[in-house]
Amino acid sequence: MYGAPILSADAGRAVLNALREQGATELLETAQIILSSTRELGTEYFETPEARALMACWGLHLDFGPDVSGGGMFPFIESFTGLEEGISITTGGASNLVDALAGLVEAYGGSIRTDAEVTRVLTGGDRAIGVELASGERIGARRAVVGNLTPTVLFEDLLADHPLPEEFERKVESYQYGPGTMMVHLALDELPDWRGPDDLDEFAYVHIAPYVSDLASTYTDAQNGLIPESPLLIVGQTTAVDPSRTPNDEHILWIQVRALPSEIEGDAAGEISATGWDEAGEPVADRVVEKLEEYAPGLEQSISGRAVLSPADLEAQNPNLVGGDSVAGSHHLRQNFLWRPFPGWSGYEMPLESLYLCGAATWPGGGNNGTSGYLAAQRILEPDLPSKALGAAEGYAGRGLASLRAAIR
Repeated sequence: MYGAPILSADAGRAVLNALREQGATELLETAQIILSSTRELGTEYFETPEARALMACWGLHLDFGPDVSGGGMFPFIESFTGLEEGISITTGGASNLVDALAGLVEAYGGSIRTDAEVTRVLTGGDRAIGVELASGERIGARRAVVGNLTPTVLFEDLLADHPLPEEFERKVESYQYGPGTMMVHLALDELPDWRGPDDLDEFAYVHIAPYVSDLASTYTDAQNGLIPESPLLIVGQTTAVDPSRTPNDEHILWIQVRALPSEIEGDAAGEISATGWDEAGEPVADRVVEKLEEYAPGLEQSISGRAVLSPADLEAQNPNLVGGDSVAGSHHLRQNFLWRPFPGWSGYEMPLESLYLCGAATWPGGGNNGTSGYLAAQRILEPDLPSKALGAAEGYAGRGLASLRAAIR
């Protein structure tokens, strides 16, 4: 179901096939796993506090605190079904994946414009007919305008001058975003000397929680506007597996800090007085480094450079990261599955004819997999393609995307 439109014959067939192969009881048990909180998932299936914490860490990659129902879905997909394949790393840096995708578009006759900010979606009556750039240039659209955007950016900014049905406007206004994220990038003289198993320096990904109770406090603090005393650190140690990312023998770490308040009301530890991210960013990064030092003694002396991107910095660089929310809106049950982005609008088509929405704000939500764009493209092409032609088009695109799907998994 994860790779099918949420309300579709394909999704229905997936359920029927599972029912035939697994039986009703096992299917209901799987549904129960997906709808569980990460604390419930860990308690039910794991014995050690470390394994239970791993489930809770994966939930906080989205916006699921340990006790939020529905948080079990992402850990279930990542840990129960993906352990054999692990997490893929793009050699030389993640930008090479972007370059590969761009090359694929151009190889099939598409064109890509960069440094060309769209400031308005052009409309004619009740139809999207193109876009206007910051330079004033207008680009027409024969078939569709597709926005890989958050709903508030699309409808409140790019379509601010176009009246929408009042009921739909209310849905846009009530769209909920998750807690903020901070990124801390460190240049190091050497890999961290982790206080843990000897092979930790062979892994590209390290979670520092440490336990479910800590993560519950962190999430609650962030939801209440407080900077957590001990936030979750998701540490990317990519040079451990890809030395080509640095020119010589140096190393880099990137640290995703979760969860943080988008707007600061205070500090849970009572140490940081700043209430704006311009002033609080560096002190919070200091706290991050201090926590890293607990788990990797001597790391601070190895740092040769540091770059900090607070939740406000992330939004300034990309308006879709509202409040530093890195996954385009809360994934809680009321805004997930067939309610994503809004009840009645889960099929990528929007109320304006020829306007489509895709990306993490649509089903199946956040994740570096391109599924929503693929499903939106199917919806756009469907009216003009009979089933055989659509199948041929999928096969044609599939040849180019086969190698990317391995990375997605």
